[in-house]
Amino acid sequence: MSRMFKSITKTWNVWVGCDFNCTYCNARKAALTRFKHIPRYKDGFKPHLVESELKRTFKPGQFIFVGYMGDIAWSTPFELEQILERIRQFHFTNFLMCSKDPGLFNRYYLNIPPNVYLGTTIETNRDYKLTKAIPPIERFNQLARYLRPHKFISIEPICDFDLDELTTWMREIQPEIIEIGADAYGNNLPEPPWWKVEALLKNLRAICPTVVEKVGLDRLKRGDQIGYMKL
Repeated sequence: MSRMFKSITKTWNVWVGCDFNCTYCNARKAALTRFKHIPRYKDGFKPHLVESELKRTFKPGQFIFVGYMGDIAWSTPFELEQILERIRQFHFTNFLMCSKDPGLFNRYYLNIPPNVYLGTTIETNRDYKLTKAIPPIERFNQLARYLRPHKFISIEPICDFDLDELTTWMREIQPEIIEIGADAYGNNLPEPPWWKVEALLKNLRAICPTVVEKVGLDRLKRGDQIGYMKL
């Protein structure tokens, strides 16, 4: 994955760490290597709230990714409420809360401000066992059931998929923003051929107002696949 989504202005790592152990996670690798001297990563990638970040200020018009270096699925209701209380102080700033367990947004009956986009990652409609997170179909079901205008989907790193089914999922979720990207770190993922990605992009543009192609897709367009995982 790239450093951040192209739609995003800034990242706010008020929450770091995750135990989903996604095989393609670059954030975990960074926390355990080049960032390990930073105090918030002294325990590696152990999920926790970074309390000092609760003092962070934001500018009107920015789009802030909450917890890029982790997944808020591991936070408690109290920790989530602390984050949301800070967000409520910046009415003219948009925030993205993205989790591979989007049921979290319903589970705690949170009062989520209208300037928050809720999102999840759906790399494919298939379950390739690339993570300890719930399968893609459950992420789809959870977010689709959440009645909210501002939704965000990351299809990154994109893995081979079934065109009609994945298109139907996106239609039912009704995201305002979809970002699509490919593996950039040689993780030997089961990648789709370009013709299928191109067909998906066409379908998504008829469904979603903002569909963002990330730079990594150029590699698939050239037919240069890093590798295909044998399952």
